[in-house]
Amino acid sequence: MTTMKRKDQWTANDDKILVDTVLEIVTKGGTQIHAFDIVAKKLGRTRQACGFRWNKTLRHTFGHALKQAKLKHQHPVHTHLKQAMTSYDELLGAHKDLQEDHALLVDKFEHLRKLFDQVYTTFQNKK
Repeated sequence: MTTMKRKDQWTANDDKILVDTVLEIVTKGGTQIHAFDIVAKKLGRTRQACGFRWNKTLRHTFGHALKQAKLKHQHPVHTHLKQAMTSYDELLGAHKDLQEDHALLVDKFEHLRKLFDQVYTTFQNKK
């Protein structure tokens, strides 16, 4: 088992390795945590130290590149799931609209039925 030494200072080269690895792994569909594991082994640091360095310092500078990396790899299941959820939300909205329209039509029908009953009753009484 490799022992991790505390290394307080991050060099520009350490940062480059961390950034390059995170972006490469995420572009291929992996997670940042997986990238932190790889960098930790390369640099003799802990995964937590790599994650902290990324989130505290580097993410601010490379956040846009990270977003682009995530967009490059859209896992088909995630894409289909997003489409299904969007479709489901749209269907729920349409169903709610139809229920509201139905309730209005029922009210109008009842109102017309009462008017018809009044007219019919009036007509029958005049016979």
